[in-house]
Amino acid sequence: MKYIITALLSLFLFSGVPVTATIVNTKHNLSVSNTSGPIKAQTETEVCVFCHIPHQSQTTGKPLWNRSMPTSNYTMYDSDYMKRMGYPAVASDLGVANDTPGALSRQCMSCHDGTIAIGAVSVLHGVIGASLITMNGVAADGTMPTTAVGFLGTDLRMHHPVGIEYKAGVTKNFDLGSRTIELKNTLAADAQVKLFTYGGKQYVECSSCHDPHKDNKKFLRVDTGANHAQNVVNTCTACHDKLNWVGSIHHSPPAATVYKSGSGVAGIYGTDKMSDLGCVNCHTPHNAEGVPYLNRKIMAQTCFQGASSDIANAACHGVGGAKDIQSVLSRLYTHPVSEAVNPGGGVPAHTNLDALFGGDRTDPNGGLGMQWDTNKHAVCMDCHNPHKAKAGTHIVDGSWYGAPGASTNLVSNVLLGVPGVEPSWPTAWTQPKTFQTLESSTKEYQICLKCHSYWGMGNAVKGVNTGGHVSDSDLTTPLTDVAWEMNINNKSGHPVVINQSARTGSYAPRELNAVQLLTPWKENPGLNTMYCSDCHGADNELGGDPKGPHGSNLKYILKGANQYWPKKPDGVTLYTLDDIQNGTDTGNMCKNCHDIRHPHDKWRNQMANKGFSCVTCHLVIPHGSPTSRLIGYSTFPAPYNYGGNSLKMTGWKKGPYNPNDVGTAGNAYSPACGGGGMCHNSNNGGYDANLMP
Repeated sequence: MKYIITALLSLFLFSGVPVTATIVNTKHNLSVSNTSGPIKAQTETEVCVFCHIPHQSQTTGKPLWNRSMPTSNYTMYDSDYMKRMGYPAVASDLGVANDTPGALSRQCMSCHDGTIAIGAVSVLHGVIGASLITMNGVAADGTMPTTAVGFLGTDLRMHHPVGIEYKAGVTKNFDLGSRTIELKNTLAADAQVKLFTYGGKQYVECSSCHDPHKDNKKFLRVDTGANHAQNVVNTCTACHDKLNWVGSIHHSPPAATVYKSGSGVAGIYGTDKMSDLGCVNCHTPHNAEGVPYLNRKIMAQTCFQGASSDIANAACHGVGGAKDIQSVLSRLYTHPVSEAVNPGGGVPAHTNLDALFGGDRTDPNGGLGMQWDTNKHAVCMDCHNPHKAKAGTHIVDGSWYGAPGASTNLVSNVLLGVPGVEPSWPTAWTQPKTFQTLESSTKEYQICLKCHSYWGMGNAVKGVNTGGHVSDSDLTTPLTDVAWEMNINNKSGHPVVINQSARTGSYAPRELNAVQLLTPWKENPGLNTMYCSDCHGADNELGGDPKGPHGSNLKYILKGANQYWPKKPDGVTLYTLDDIQNGTDTGNMCKNCHDIRHPHDKWRNQMANKGFSCVTCHLVIPHGSPTSRLIGYSTFPAPYNYGGNSLKMTGWKKGPYNPNDVGTAGNAYSPACGGGGMCHNSNNGGYDANLMP
């Protein structure tokens, strides 16, 4: 009779539990009759007494709670993202008194935090006073073992936040665009997930997602899915409303994308399809290693492994996965993914709101931004939004580049929804220091310039950063400000930000002649733009490497049919004008886009066999120059001036292309020389000014 009373009481009184719910066949049946788990009483037959008592309830907790409330001080979930979004302050602890935020969750923690013996109850068999039911499967002190699946401990940072206000409508403004906290304003009537109201505000508790009496995996309230994975996903999406998630590649991967049999995924979730797992491919509501964003693993390891027990059996971005980024990131020259940790902390120093803070703009909450001095990093979410990304890049299959005549600098599908920055362009060859933050970049370079500009690297002099940051390609060459080099007011530059015809700092003829270019650039010369990733990317993109500048075995993460600059594949010999003349310029990076015979026709006869290198005239860093046609003067500093002494010119003036022009005095393209005898016109009148004396 006592068992019947307590069972019925729990069915009717526990908040939100239907009369059809049953605890008997679950791990929450802690009586001797338990067949679902190792933690069970040795002799006690009552099922509900471990939590409830129909009469003489002695402690805080309801309904008719029969356990002591733990006195633990909890370390609560928190994140820079929530602070930066202006989300209501998280609770400093779980509530103790009834009807306070977190109190219901503290009741659950009376078993799950491992501080109170599982068998400790206030009333047992009509006897009032602390009693201890003898249990099997518990620790020596009667508490839940730390090895138990349900053990949570008192550090709640790696678990979904509880005792936290549910606040939809929170918005964060960028200089251009805004984003919301992506929570549903009102839960659907059939959502099954439950919010709890205290003081007129709604809160999330353990029992928002879990019904401790339900006979299903993990006691989920949501149980209408075809498998456990769908129930978890439906639980997440009952509250979370990720913009453009539906239809993204991670929401709807190809049907053939499945975890392998050794992954353990099917046994846990009832399916091995990535499309079924949705959110839980990357996130887990409990014991997430990727603190604080509930990522399964720390940083890129989540992308490599997904929900699999190991990388080898995943179908993600690890070795052997559908898009193996991990292998590319293990090559000699990569983006510094391995550096993306807090100094001494080992915790990812990253949110996808870092882009809001760079240059001299700092986070008032004390969080870290893009500045290299304190937070040099390049994690996956700096360049990709996993909730919005779709399949496809701008590159045509079987090619290194986009379609002829159709090249743009607009973000491709894999880069959708990524924050970025747009510089306010200053006068020629000066450092852009004012930026507009963008909630979603529209151009690829806006993503790159979050780091490769004043926004990330800080101050520069003559284009060279002053913070001591050097290229990972040789650990010696100082890094330069790419935004400085791409300034639209410079005399010349690759058409990444704007096309050549629109370059305001240039003068006619701004564009190259079609005969000087190769496909796809020779179509619509002067009107094309290009991507940073047209020059920087994996060294074997045609052979199956995932596209993009993740990593390469070649310096500067160069890509294309020709992948070397300024030296030949031997790593010693500089490319020269003679190589162009003799056809020994194999591998020269410039040959990917330019027919480099034609711009140099006029020089080849009069300067043949004199050993003039390409970097005698041109900057070794070809992003942009204060001089036309990427010419550099002898006064330019290293690293633009290769080795500090390669450049020889002191003046230059461009003119219209003439394939018959052999460089006689006074003709267009006339140079003035600072030494070496390669040029014959020393009149500087009308030449491009030297903006880098």
